[in-house]
Amino acid sequence: MAMKTQINIIIISTMLILFSACSKDWLEEKQDIKLIVPTTIADLDLLMNSNMLAYDGRGALEASSDDFEMTQEQYNSLWYDFERKLIIWNIDEFPKLGTLMHEEWEVAYSQIQTCNVVLEALKKITRTESNGMIYDRIKGSALYHRSRQFLNLAMTFCKYYDPSTADKDLGIVLKLEADINEPVKRSTLNNTYFRIVEDLKTAALLLPENQISITHITKGGAYALLARTYLYMNDYQNAAESVEQSLRYHSLLDDYNTIDSSSSSPLLNKSKELHIRIEMTAPYTSTGYGSVIPSELYQLYKSDDLRKTLYFKIQNGKPIWRGASVSNNLTGTATDEVLLIGAECFARLNNKDKAMELLNTLLVKRFKTGTFIPIIATTNDEALDIVLVERRKELLKRGLRFQDLKRFNQEPRYAKTLYRVIGNDMYTLSPNDRRYIFPIPQYIINYNNIEQN
Repeated sequence: MAMKTQINIIIISTMLILFSACSKDWLEEKQDIKLIVPTTIADLDLLMNSNMLAYDGRGALEASSDDFEMTQEQYNSLWYDFERKLIIWNIDEFPKLGTLMHEEWEVAYSQIQTCNVVLEALKKITRTESNGMIYDRIKGSALYHRSRQFLNLAMTFCKYYDPSTADKDLGIVLKLEADINEPVKRSTLNNTYFRIVEDLKTAALLLPENQISITHITKGGAYALLARTYLYMNDYQNAAESVEQSLRYHSLLDDYNTIDSSSSSPLLNKSKELHIRIEMTAPYTSTGYGSVIPSELYQLYKSDDLRKTLYFKIQNGKPIWRGASVSNNLTGTATDEVLLIGAECFARLNNKDKAMELLNTLLVKRFKTGTFIPIIATTNDEALDIVLVERRKELLKRGLRFQDLKRFNQEPRYAKTLYRVIGNDMYTLSPNDRRYIFPIPQYIINYNNIEQN
């Protein structure tokens, strides 16, 4: 959202309603709007459990990935020209579509602003023995959700993290204060990731071990997001340690043998693997439920792999995605992702046996009972190859594939040129192409005079 943004919090009885005003018109009229700031622990607890915190952006990343195919008819029927440009890697600007749920910059900064309001309100409340547990949970949750959105923004609008250049590369706007008049500028990429890491470490210490509900985050989830962050920094040692911490608090796995594959939406449930229920705000019609899966991807699943029937159905001879874990695409962390991060990191750290141990822990729950044969790797490179294939198969439609491609481009062994065929036209995206970094919406540049990519 534009940084000159007002968060209006109106408390009616026990309800807390959050409004975000994002337009230039509002900027001209803000003196007429009253700001009511939450002042009690109860207010802040309600605010941190708001539905608005249950969404991630990353729809543009998903629409730019190589995990779907599209016919000319489907392409022509897309709602937005913006989406058509995303599909063929020709995005020159993020337009203002008029709804927060489709604004990837705004959905992130609206949540960041909410977290900043909460963190500043907490400073005015004395932590006591009686309120200590809830105080810590609220603070940890605010740090977690702010970090989650900082990472989403870095994935979408920044170069891939390279420690040799991160001190110079442009990061995101690290909005750490609720003051809407605070001057803003882009940080370095190094400072961006440093802030995410440090805040997640603090959040993990503050958050409870046990989950109140699927909308509340815990220690296991904070360490999982920390593991994801370290992975995207190529910091495999710290990522592996974060994986072990996450699994210490949350190691639950769904057994796919217990899921009814005849259901129209077999995975539309509250999976016990999830650390928190987070959905993609804009998966777009091209990449969500019903999208066509490339045959080369579909063929990676063996006949006894239950994901082959739970994730897909065959329609007109084509594999069609039907496996959303929630009502939209799942984007929050879960046990399966944590196991795969751990397996990859241990393979890269030359511990192939530990890598296969974590991978087999996951896969035995994905194959028909009695059919799975534990995988053995003879070399660390073989272990890594196996894990990366399984990562793609398991984490389909999570908004992670494009960032994975971005990081694999740094390794000649895994770099890949993407191809998209629409009718008679073929479009390509080469490794390390500048189009892997999305432009910041121009209206944000105009309002705040920050540097464009």
